[in-house]
Amino acid sequence: MPEITSNWWKEYLKEDVNEETFTSEQNTLFETYQATPDQKRIFQSIKTGKNLFLPDDLTNEEILWNIGVMGVRHPHRGDMTFYRKSVIERLKRHDEAERRYKWRTGQWTRRAMRVLVEQWSLGMMVVVPDIETSDGSPMIFTKEWYEHMPLRDDLPEGFWEYRATTVYPLMARSICRCYPMATMKGLVSLADMTDFDWDKYDMEQKMRHSDLQAVIPNKLRRMISINPDEKMKKQLEDFGTVAKKYGFVMYDTLDDAMAAEAKLLPSEIPTWVGGSLRVDIKKCLRYLFRREPEALELMEDVYKEMEEKNEILHPTFMQNSH
Repeated sequence: MPEITSNWWKEYLKEDVNEETFTSEQNTLFETYQATPDQKRIFQSIKTGKNLFLPDDLTNEEILWNIGVMGVRHPHRGDMTFYRKSVIERLKRHDEAERRYKWRTGQWTRRAMRVLVEQWSLGMMVVVPDIETSDGSPMIFTKEWYEHMPLRDDLPEGFWEYRATTVYPLMARSICRCYPMATMKGLVSLADMTDFDWDKYDMEQKMRHSDLQAVIPNKLRRMISINPDEKMKKQLEDFGTVAKKYGFVMYDTLDDAMAAEAKLLPSEIPTWVGGSLRVDIKKCLRYLFRREPEALELMEDVYKEMEEKNEILHPTFMQNSH
């Protein structure tokens, strides 16, 4: 479908944009992120705009991430005005993202990397290279499994909070860097809830940080859960139209999900969510950090150490992957 063109940009730009408007770095970014002409116009109107009161340290890529997250691919003129405004409002939260989650300055530490390696080796929130939806969104696959953990009240203080406020933002930022379509098209999540444990997971911290995606440029466009229990089904029913708005759906079985989401989901999915695709987790981690050499080096070191100390668990559902 061709982009609908209009003169909406004349309110914000003296002249229309073309390749010569931008630096070679910016044009490379536009190509990488598959930015539309109107998204380029919004970008330029932000770069040259007056009295926008945006943070001074925003990079070209960060601006583009937020344009993508707020994106409407084929808007009419009214949508474009709102679209630009919504991008600017989101960019104003950049300082809040830094204050609350160290979005800009946070660094991968040994502690945070150990958590990530543990989570991915257990099939929790794993992005697999080259596995995407039919329309090009990266996918994030999760097996909710807590058998190896003590009850929530017996966990160290801040256990879940650290994962939510430190590790998740770091991972989300790495995904933004590594997977351009994560921001331009959004992530699609597929989670197997068979072994979810209400007595171990801290749902309260999840609710405390439920606005995280409104602060950092991390976009889940569709969240698909399979094998939910009755409590989960009731929660979905209670949320009703809100859940539908944010693309949250549940299916009793994987087969049901694959049938209902056939136009979206790939034909092959990883073993830990019930599929047959074998996945090399270390390769997934290496790909995640392909633009972050220091984090990549740290991951290799931490992974090796955890292997040598037998700290990487190998539950049955992960044994077909490695």
